[in-house]
Amino acid sequence: MYDSCCLARQQAENIPWFDGIGMCVDPWHFENKHKNTHEYCRIHCNAQDYPELLTEDGKWYFNTSIAEQVNVWLGGYHAICREMLPVKYSFFLDEMIRLRNVELIKHLRATGKNPGHA
Repeated sequence: MYDSCCLARQQAENIPWFDGIGMCVDPWHFENKHKNTHEYCRIHCNAQDYPELLTEDGKWYFNTSIAEQVNVWLGGYHAICREMLPVKYSFFLDEMIRLRNVELIKHLRATGKNPGHA
């Protein structure tokens, strides 16, 4: 799921490896950025056509806007990670995410929020 997935889906349409792989556009972009006249996208790339992405009450299981923001943040490490082998790459990004979460929780607590998880 990403903003221009309809273009990727069109390119991959005749490649058997992609058979059975759902490819949809981020819901916000689908509603706000893609033209209603983009017929291919409207037919093949609507995230609501994938019921496994929705809860029983019709809400999304995850926030795609937040996921997109995190991807942008992770992209800032691209130059550092480019030459890393898988073990160092995984360790490095795990640590960066852990440290970011520590700082974010500190900030939230300092502003009167009560972050936590179940």
